[in-house]
Amino acid sequence: MRIKKSKLLLISAGAVFAVFLYSAPAQAASISASISSLTNLFSQKQIEIIIPSPTAPPVPWTISQKITEAENLLKGVTLTVGDNDIAYTETRYTLVNGKLAPTVKNFKEPEKQIALAVLDTVSGQIQIVTIVKHGADLIAPPGWNINILQRLSGIIWNGWNTAYKINVPAHSVVIANVYPNETDTKIAQKQKGKTVYVTQRTIDYELYAPYSPDLHSSELVKSGAGYTAAVIARAFDDLRVAGVKSRAVSGALVADVFASHSEFFGHIPLLEQTDLTEFEIDPQNTVERAQVIIGANQDQAFGTTCSSSSACGWLQFMPSTYATIVRDYPSAKLIKDFKTGAADHLNSMKAAVLLYDENLNGLIKTNGQKVLTDPKLEEYLASSYNGSPKHVYATLTASIIGGLQDWIDGLTAKKGGLQDETKGYLVKLRYLQQHYNPLNSTVAAK
Repeated sequence: MRIKKSKLLLISAGAVFAVFLYSAPAQAASISASISSLTNLFSQKQIEIIIPSPTAPPVPWTISQKITEAENLLKGVTLTVGDNDIAYTETRYTLVNGKLAPTVKNFKEPEKQIALAVLDTVSGQIQIVTIVKHGADLIAPPGWNINILQRLSGIIWNGWNTAYKINVPAHSVVIANVYPNETDTKIAQKQKGKTVYVTQRTIDYELYAPYSPDLHSSELVKSGAGYTAAVIARAFDDLRVAGVKSRAVSGALVADVFASHSEFFGHIPLLEQTDLTEFEIDPQNTVERAQVIIGANQDQAFGTTCSSSSACGWLQFMPSTYATIVRDYPSAKLIKDFKTGAADHLNSMKAAVLLYDENLNGLIKTNGQKVLTDPKLEEYLASSYNGSPKHVYATLTASIIGGLQDWIDGLTAKKGGLQDETKGYLVKLRYLQQHYNPLNSTVAAK
């Protein structure tokens, strides 16, 4: 039979009271002494209640903050690069008539160490991991399983912007890396009265936040768009303060000519830094990819990127075009050195505004002032930026004469019209015009 605790205490108290009343005086005195002893025993006990101190909540962080932290950790890192090149191939794809056409490309690079800054997305901790690139192979340290993701265009290794995927440990993402980039230059030397050329290799450490799907976030997409908008605004302010005059509109400042068309310039980095094949397969993700890279790297994004045709920087200026703009707009005080000027975001954005003004001048000469209010104005200027303006003038004139609905069909490339690359450029531009809103930094789904 179970007895409740409260009843048990009552019975015990009653028993003690009864003994006290009815026992002999000696017994009562003895019991009284025992109770007094017990009372003294318990009164000497101190009961200490320990309240554990509250655990401090984790400090909130953003991915942008962690990228900055990672870049600081990577500064001063030392890596080794081998002497002998290792050859390998990759298969690249181009979309032709709705089908992917493969092309095998050959590459060669020496074996090299690459430093990765790896973020634990749960704890927020960052650690530096060194991998080895051996031709097409990636050698990871013990306990790590790291792959390289192939892009839709077939690109695998992409220098300092290679897309890494960490499978083990879990919750790990590469947020920055240092990639040794070697450059071979032929140097003339005199040997025994004769001029001989020797190869001199220089190695630059490229510190960059490489794109990967694990890094793709709305935070960085918005950061990229916001950064670009800020650069455009500052470029307009600088040109206005410098009093740079338009060559297209007499007596007007360049900044005033394009004041209502700032979105034209927000499109340029996205046009220049998106692959057409990837764009045609998945336009929204391709546009956001460029935004993420800009958001993650800010003023270093695409800074040292140069194409096979020597176009460099986030806005892909050609050396000859850049030199022309520097010469024709001296009051803008652009950086004279091409590679430095193309890599500088603010400087190259000012140069882009001036190039649009230069090309607008040509359009007005061939098509009159009415082109200023033509709804296709951005297409004409973007096409001139991408290719030769003469192809734009010829195509536009032919389309007007022929009464064509879509001006890009006015003339074939063989007859001096827009080249295929420029037509692809316009495919991307028309998508951006319809789906991309630079005012709220969003890309609307199709």
